[in-house]
Amino acid sequence: MVTATRSNPRADSYAVRQLATGAVADFVQLRYEDRFGEPPEKPGGWYRDDDWRRTAFVLERLRSGTNVLDVGAGAGQFVNMLAASGKFDSVAALDRGRFEKYSEFSPIITRYDASVSDLPFDDNEFDVVTCMEVLEHVPDDVFLPGIAELRRVCRGQLVMSVPFEEAEPLSKGHLRRIEEHDVVTLFPEARFTLLDRPRLPWMIIEERLDGSGFDDAPEGLVAPRSPSQRRIAELEAEIERLRSRKVLRAANMVGAAMRRARRALPRR
Repeated sequence: MVTATRSNPRADSYAVRQLATGAVADFVQLRYEDRFGEPPEKPGGWYRDDDWRRTAFVLERLRSGTNVLDVGAGAGQFVNMLAASGKFDSVAALDRGRFEKYSEFSPIITRYDASVSDLPFDDNEFDVVTCMEVLEHVPDDVFLPGIAELRRVCRGQLVMSVPFEEAEPLSKGHLRRIEEHDVVTLFPEARFTLLDRPRLPWMIIEERLDGSGFDDAPEGLVAPRSPSQRRIAELEAEIERLRSRKVLRAANMVGAAMRRARRALPRR
């Protein structure tokens, strides 16, 4: 495990299950559940509880900026969180293929189909770049070029996450086991945060490509924060609306089942 030492002071650790999600993640989660059900018919690309906590933690760490790029957008949960957060004017979502559940709930999102090793953007184009749970999936000829491309297009904050010292056998689709030596060697100027959980911890790796230091002390996500209380209020109102729709739908299903049961009873 990467630990905070005199030579490596930029490391801290949190238990995933103790992290909050917050209004933005709750809002997006309810939109997905409203669209696909809970659980969905097909699991591909679906976020589990830990995924919402991990992405909410990362969102809290991101600095506000003009634009942000998320590489490995998957079904789009995190890009929708980026758009709903109010931190960015535009959000670019990139993946080499399109997930069946990929959804966009905001007009500020633009989708691109491309590989991490060949990003279709100019040098220093984005204030913030994120790439989460991607690098463990790519082959050797994409791994190092992909990291170089992430750095090339980012002019500010680059945040990546990878499974850390994963128990073997590796999960399906994972092509490498990432250990402390790999993290420290590949990202010598980064700040590291371990999100601990059984069998498959996550390592959050943050680089500041604009030369700014890590003066802000790492903190756990205690309560949701956004650029304005008004935006949070809007999200919370939307959450309640979606919850009400789910409750109403469930009540209708129960009512329909009771009516069918009554019709099936023999008449006296």
